[in-house]
Amino acid sequence: MRALTPPLAVAVALAGLLAATTTTASAADRGNKPSYRLECDGDGPGSTCTVVAKGKARPHRVEEFITTVRSGDQVWARDTVYSREGTVRSRPFVRPKQDITVDVSVTSLPENHVGTPLRLMSWNLFVGGTFDRKETTGENLVQMIEYMNEVNPDILFVVEAYGSAQKILDGLNAGRAEGDRFSAVMITQPEDNSHNGDNLWLYTKLKVEKVYPRYADADIDSFNFGGARLGLPNGKHVNAFSMWTWHDGWAYGDTHDAAVQNVHGLPRTKTDAQILEGDMLRRYAMGKAILEKAIPSFVGDDDAPILMGGDLNAQSHLDWSEQFADAPGHGGVVLDWPYTKLYTEAGFMDVFRYANPDAGRFPGRTWSPFHGMGAIPGRIDYTFARGKDVRILGSRADTRRLPQHQNNWMDDPYPFYSDHGSVVTDILIRGKGTGPDRTPVTEEVGKARDIWPTEPAGRRVPPAELKATASTFKPGIGDPSRAVDGNLTTDFHSDYPVVVPQPHFITVDLGKVRALSAVRYQPKLRTNMNGTILKGMVQVSDDGVTFRDVKAVEWARMTSPNDVSLDGISARYIRLRSDYSLGGASALAEIIPYEKA
Repeated sequence: MRALTPPLAVAVALAGLLAATTTTASAADRGNKPSYRLECDGDGPGSTCTVVAKGKARPHRVEEFITTVRSGDQVWARDTVYSREGTVRSRPFVRPKQDITVDVSVTSLPENHVGTPLRLMSWNLFVGGTFDRKETTGENLVQMIEYMNEVNPDILFVVEAYGSAQKILDGLNAGRAEGDRFSAVMITQPEDNSHNGDNLWLYTKLKVEKVYPRYADADIDSFNFGGARLGLPNGKHVNAFSMWTWHDGWAYGDTHDAAVQNVHGLPRTKTDAQILEGDMLRRYAMGKAILEKAIPSFVGDDDAPILMGGDLNAQSHLDWSEQFADAPGHGGVVLDWPYTKLYTEAGFMDVFRYANPDAGRFPGRTWSPFHGMGAIPGRIDYTFARGKDVRILGSRADTRRLPQHQNNWMDDPYPFYSDHGSVVTDILIRGKGTGPDRTPVTEEVGKARDIWPTEPAGRRVPPAELKATASTFKPGIGDPSRAVDGNLTTDFHSDYPVVVPQPHFITVDLGKVRALSAVRYQPKLRTNMNGTILKGMVQVSDDGVTFRDVKAVEWARMTSPNDVSLDGISARYIRLRSDYSLGGASALAEIIPYEKA
């Protein structure tokens, strides 16, 4: 590893890597000024680095280190870490092209006055864990509760409980000791249930000191927002609220289409301004009502921390800034989303993005492990925190079943327990208490391969030299010829599975035997991913009658292209057997064979 140790409180220029360094100690502890070194696995942009910071270890004291890596106003990494040894290591970050500034501060705290750790979990359960009442065995709900227990949150913000609330409470408390049990707060009241049912709930191990009364105005009611005051073990309290805001003006769908159209040089169906107007249909007004009316009516001048979680059906201005225009899946799209910006302007931290500021490396996708991840990072579920004593320790987005719940009958149709990912966050409320008592959660890098990978090696076989046939197709709009026409906006689509169940076959005639290098299968580039092929077999043939297997494929629920190497293979026909797909139909935008140049 390459170690760099700049002098304290001195601006330096070091091989173009550091623009400046800042190290500070709290006003009460000026003698505990930190030093740090930067360890990198290379010298230039793209190298992976870690900040190793050191303070003064002292008996019966805990050091709070806050590390920030930035380029001007652009933050790339951020960590809050507590240590009794006086030395900490940040999570790895990737050095950007710009020069960076590293800021390190340290505050020394009495060991019994560090704070109270809390684990937060925000989750839309998709009709109470029933997948819109299509999963009728109840097994998914059982496994969902097992997953909740595995996460073991102190506060659980629930959207779409819809009849499962008591089962969830019973499952959370099964086998728990008295001091570790959950209580539940029903937020959505009967007069607001006409939308669908008991939408919002709040589960917590903390003492429920006060349930806030129903709030309703022209923009929101208890279907959208509500909560309670929760007591901390040290006698302090927090205010906790579950939330849901409107889905019309589909932020994810419009952003998806814009990014795809930009990348592939297609005409834009909406301008940036038209996309942003989606926030103004209802969400923006709902946010104003939450921030300017509901919260003040509940908490008044109480300055205790406020914690909120739920499904906003919104994209974040923090994700779609100029800083991340060229991040995977962004397609150069920059959108200053007004709705989520309201929460930032009101002093709230988007805790996932605070803990993982690099939206390119940590997209935080929560939409949708069930319907498909599409071509862009869809982050529409959030946890927010506000308060001078709140520290963010780590946050992650979960979109996959626990290992013990994989490889059973539910894993293919329901790869996660809901159509939304969950957001799991560790925070600390500074004050009396011994501080973090478990390892903070961390997000995995990427959570998927590059959304638009580079083109395979070789020469594209021109569409004019290709013909396609299929074992089933929807006449006209799903003709197999649409998979080899060179047009990404037209699709092959099989007939409905009730008419022709899988497997389905689509075969491309290359016109002659060719020495092949690869074949690219491009799923349809739509937000409705029904027909996206997930499992199958690539086969080849010389005569179109006898086929031999080349490779079994298993593809992600994304609209990114899937490339299969055919290096060393000569054939006239390439066939894909579609064994399993979203919705049971089979669909493709393009099949692109490559031959050796």
